[in-house]
Amino acid sequence: MKNKLNSLLFSNGFNYQKDGHSIYVKLSNSIAKAIIEKKLVKGYKLPPTRILAKDLNLSRSTVIKAYEILCDEKYISSRQGAGYFVSKTNTKKFKYRIGSNTELSTSTLPDISERAHQFGKYVNAMNRGGHKGIAFRPGLPPLDIFPVRQWQGLTNNYWKDVTFSDLSYRDTLGLDSLRKNIVTYLKIYRNIQCDYKQVVIVTGSLHSLAILGDLLLDENDQVIVENPTYANAIALFKSLRAKIVPAEIDAEGLSVKSIKSSKLKRPKLIYTTPSNQYPTGVQMSLNRRLEILEWAREKNALIIEDDYDHEFSNWNKPISSIFGLDKGNSVIYLGTFNKLLHPSIRLGYLIVPHHYVDPIKAMYEQSLRFVSPVIQKVMSDFIEKDYLSQHLRKVVRESNERRAFFVRYFKELFGDKVQLHSLHSGLHLIAKLPDHVDDVEVSNFLGENEIVSFPYSKYFIKGKKGNGLVMGFSSVSQPVIKQKLEKMARLMSTII
Repeated sequence: MKNKLNSLLFSNGFNYQKDGHSIYVKLSNSIAKAIIEKKLVKGYKLPPTRILAKDLNLSRSTVIKAYEILCDEKYISSRQGAGYFVSKTNTKKFKYRIGSNTELSTSTLPDISERAHQFGKYVNAMNRGGHKGIAFRPGLPPLDIFPVRQWQGLTNNYWKDVTFSDLSYRDTLGLDSLRKNIVTYLKIYRNIQCDYKQVVIVTGSLHSLAILGDLLLDENDQVIVENPTYANAIALFKSLRAKIVPAEIDAEGLSVKSIKSSKLKRPKLIYTTPSNQYPTGVQMSLNRRLEILEWAREKNALIIEDDYDHEFSNWNKPISSIFGLDKGNSVIYLGTFNKLLHPSIRLGYLIVPHHYVDPIKAMYEQSLRFVSPVIQKVMSDFIEKDYLSQHLRKVVRESNERRAFFVRYFKELFGDKVQLHSLHSGLHLIAKLPDHVDDVEVSNFLGENEIVSFPYSKYFIKGKKGNGLVMGFSSVSQPVIKQKLEKMARLMSTII
């Protein structure tokens, strides 16, 4: 059985080399093609996922995803306790999927665009984490202390006082009330001065980057990116066909020296996370911020400053943002409420130079249009009534307590087997794995068992990659942290 299926897979064009395509998509395509061509007949039992994964040198989660796709499309069926079997195929047509290297398609519908192909090509470079639990997903605040009743009360007030005109289309860039309250909040907590007309309401940091990519990037434009950095930003810039230039991280943050040694023509953007470099946790020094700002001015480049978790990394000894230090129009500032409140709120903002406001508005009106005005109005009231200020203090205090507990108990369970890089700020930690263990495989394995982590290696663009797990610690209470860490220790006892 094993030899037959393997030979069919490879004769149908399947290979598991990491060439930018989705491996689980290629695997499902190859099996589907074999079924349609009746090389695998009705009733044929496919190998168990664990065995096929071992035979093909793949992760089990990759094979499971491929089987799930085939089940959804009725190529195969799953029988509890018995396994996976080929279904009836006489009416099947081969379905082309994004990320496939298979050319066969019987569909007469138009193919997807080259742009869509690009996004399909790099989607698996992102860290997404699935939906199986929240411990220990990076970037989540203490979700269990969010003031649900306060938010519910503000929402009820909105609907109680709503007018018919409120139900019509609203300002594309966001409600004026929210934009003005964000300006006040930034002035108090981040020492940032700006005009509310520069503020654009978005759904989060990645949405901001997508808008800026559409606004500023053409094919082969150079984007300087920290190495390592936010994996989802890497995927997005690659999908937009930008040329990524990695900048190394040293003790002061993004190294201007490493940029100067790169082959640069005319870099258009510099993407940086200075308050709490993601994922290393290095806080960029004031001198380095000034140095990068001066270098960007000389090169006529724009700096994108992603201040994704400011309060968790700048609460006690804040350093002026690059945006605040800028005397010209060299910096675009990104912020989000998703990491302060909860990600399902889908609410963030970006601050842009005035001359970019109208082009963004034109793009916005022809795409997403705007973020829900209900959410915007409730968030505006949440800031105005000082609820955000009160909640921030609780969130920072609770996250610090959970960090200390996580670090202490992790070291008690794992000892020297897994080295914990204990960052002093932010919402995540890095667990360094032994060299003989693959962090992608470990992350997938833990994910199958409802423990979320992101592979550290996926944050690197080039050069020697780190090997570890990026883990959050604050989304769940201390008893749940204890329970999940104990489960993690049991699961990993066989592989480290």
